[in-house]
Amino acid sequence: MPKEETSSINTIVISGLGVMGASLAMAVRQNCPHIRIMGYDSAEVLAEAERMDIIDGKIRDWPRDCTHADIIFLATPLHILGQHLHDLNGVVSEETIVTDLGSTKQELSELVEQIDFSGQYIGGHPMTGAEKSGIKAANPLLYENAVYVLTPDAHENSVLMQSKLIPLLNAIKARVLFLKPDVHDTILASVSHLPQLAAIALVNLAGVQDSPDLPVLDLAAGGFRDLTRIASSSIDIWQDIISSNKENVREALIRFIGLLQTELNMLDNLKEPFESANEYRSKLPKQNKGFLSPLSDILVYVNDEMGVVAKIANALSGRGIDIRDIELLKIREKEGGVFRLSLADEAEAVQAIEVLNKIGYKAFVRE
Repeated sequence: MPKEETSSINTIVISGLGVMGASLAMAVRQNCPHIRIMGYDSAEVLAEAERMDIIDGKIRDWPRDCTHADIIFLATPLHILGQHLHDLNGVVSEETIVTDLGSTKQELSELVEQIDFSGQYIGGHPMTGAEKSGIKAANPLLYENAVYVLTPDAHENSVLMQSKLIPLLNAIKARVLFLKPDVHDTILASVSHLPQLAAIALVNLAGVQDSPDLPVLDLAAGGFRDLTRIASSSIDIWQDIISSNKENVREALIRFIGLLQTELNMLDNLKEPFESANEYRSKLPKQNKGFLSPLSDILVYVNDEMGVVAKIANALSGRGIDIRDIELLKIREKEGGVFRLSLADEAEAVQAIEVLNKIGYKAFVRE
């Protein structure tokens, strides 16, 4: 993203320098070094942020020191977001964008309308995260190619959003998707909040049965571990999320229980639910469309040798090809594995395959 496209942004404030806020600061620092980044958090966290050189200064007087910010990002737990909006109301003007990174949107949208918020509030939810929490787990690439949902109300200043917030999100290579707040919360109840509860239930189901005579957990590897990875998430974060979207989550749970009951009644013939699940899953986007810039995936087969990733990356970067995402799909010790590379478009994918074939790697477009 050329500097000129974010030149109207002088200062941003990030409140909450955990893994999400600190990663955002790093991404802005890396891609828009001309933007001044001010941080707000505990003294200990701010000291670490300064040591890591991811902020230019501290907000010492909250919220008054935010008056001249172009964009204020609220990257705090959900239960703090509402208080922050109350704090900023009457302090910031309609020329300041205030946006959050919260996992639910309807409650905040209603609060903004209720208090007649003085700034330009635009709800936000980056669909990304990290295994670990805290500033030391921050990663400047966390937002790259991540879907970043924005939930602007119709009456909000779209000119300001288009001239400042979207160019900044584009600059850190996030992929913007617009949704209404209630639509966002309904969708997330089914594809994020319910899976979290399902993972918790599955792990508890296995855990309560585990014993020396029935070593359930000893065999709960592979697919079970992958399916339940999110069960290690923090209740401090998730209780806020579930509570703020309780009715949608309740409806999703009721539907899920109904589907489980159907499977219970069909144990002798599960063809129908299996076939419908296979059909629906085939419709999951292999590359996002619509509001999102599509990516093209290729598969690269490699031998088990040191420096493979560096060799691939150097070969592609030498031809001006940017790897937008990379994932190790399969690995067998002493045999090799398969990498998935996501590239900007089909043309780059074809070019990348040619480059990789020439240096001895088999590469194919992912179907």
